[in-house]
Amino acid sequence: MLKYPFSVYNFTVNSYHSDKNGKLSLSSLFHFLQECAWDNARLNDFGYEFLKSENAFWVLSRMLVQIDEYPKWKDEIEIKTWPKGSDGFFALRDFEIYKNGNVIGRATSSWLILDMNTHRPQKLDRFNFIHENFLQENAIDIKLGKINTGSELKCLEKRKVYYSDLDVNQHVNNATYVRWVLDSHFSDENGDFISEVEINFISELMLNDQFQVFKSENNQDLMYYLKNLEDKEICKIRLQIKNA
Repeated sequence: MLKYPFSVYNFTVNSYHSDKNGKLSLSSLFHFLQECAWDNARLNDFGYEFLKSENAFWVLSRMLVQIDEYPKWKDEIEIKTWPKGSDGFFALRDFEIYKNGNVIGRATSSWLILDMNTHRPQKLDRFNFIHENFLQENAIDIKLGKINTGSELKCLEKRKVYYSDLDVNQHVNNATYVRWVLDSHFSDENGDFISEVEINFISELMLNDQFQVFKSENNQDLMYYLKNLEDKEICKIRLQIKNA
């Protein structure tokens, strides 16, 4: 049985979590969500430390975040997270983001456990993940799938992975991909509001790896596509934009 079917975490939006408009940045939000996921997994005995002892580690594979309101600098928020079972090799986890007791955002995600040596997906039942008391709740009632980026891709820039981009697993943290995409092309000078972010992580980037950022557009969605210099897929990101 899960010891903690859900957990609630409190965060203050500090200056270093904020963008140029004084609101919580997308990359900081992804850091918050990851911290909640990692700690709830730790409390339930399938977290980072346990997996490391089993020569394995968690990676985020897919995520969809929907945002109604961005909290401002100095705001207090709460994030509720819960594991909600599995789908094959994928461990499923949802989130709700609260400000003053109201839901201002929600997310759903799919995670994989990889072998530390081979980086191949592992069966979840080997790692104390399968339980009977998962919460049967959906923050977003959707099954995450593959993102289609479109056929006409425009190359925006070439980048390199630096030391500061790496996390404790020695690869690029998921929040860094969000920051790269916003750095590459997105502009909110016209008051554009990112209401939805969807990500597919396909392969890893390591220290000193070089890659390119591509973009295509589909109605109100901006589609981004990262590939290494050998044309291998790295990541796909979809941003849904609304006029503020």
